[in-house]
Parts: sequence; structure tokens; C-alpha cells
Amino acid sequence: MDILTEREHPRQLPRGVLGVRSNGKRVYADEFKAELVRQCQVPGTSVAATGMAHGINANLLRRWIVLHGASDRAAEQAPALLPVTLQASSPASTPAPPCAPSEPSIIEIEIYGARVRLHGQVDAQRLGIALDALAQRV
Repeated sequence: MDILTEREHPRQLPRGVLGVRSNGKRVYADEFKAELVRQCQVPGTSVAATGMAHGINANLLRRWIVLHGASDRAAEQAPALLPVTLQASSPASTPAPPCAPSEPSIIEIEIYGARVRLHGQVDAQRLGIALDALAQRV
């Protein structure tokens, strides 16, 4: 494709534009692109506002940001991960007995219009069975 330069183009070209292709697309200077990308890298800067201020479509400016490798500002500022070391714990001599309530208790669960009541000493195993049965019906 032919590129019309400033001399051949009847109008004066905007800042940063080297020329206009025969299909109407503009050709921008690399320095101009790099300058706009640097402006967009400043925290709190709106890509759309920067583009509008310079007469550039925000989608085109985002493409330049990706091409210049500056699209992932968050990754550059991400905190470093700390090393973690695990130590094998000594096996427990005896498992702790479950806490037995001194009085009979009632657990009432209402879900999707159904009400389930568990009376007496409700341990984790019985509660788990009731919750699993409810989960299968939902």
C-alpha cells in the first residue's frame, strides 16, 4: 500500500502521524507510540482519556500497550511470594474425644422450604449425613 506523506497529503497531519495509507489508516511514529504508552503506564491514568487527548482510538492505544509489553502493570507491581517450609508433625497419641453436650440439643436446618430437625446428642457424623442427604436433593 502506498503511504501519503505530509507533503503529498492536502491537509496538515496531526502530531505523531507520519502519513496516511491509501485506505485511510494513519501511520504513527514509533516515538509517538512509545510516549503514549509511557503516559498510560502512570498509575491512575485512563487509557481512553489519554487516547482522546491525542486523537487516538482507545482500542488502538491498548494494542500499542500490548505490543510494547506494558499491558500487565499489575504483574510488575505484584508482591513477591514468601518461601514456606513444612515440618512433619508428630502423630497424635490419641485422638481428642468429641465434645459431648451435657444436655440434649436440637439442630434445626431450613433450606429451600424444607425443615430438618436433629434431636438429642448431635455429633459431626450425624450432621454430615443429614447435610449430605440435603445436598443430593438440591
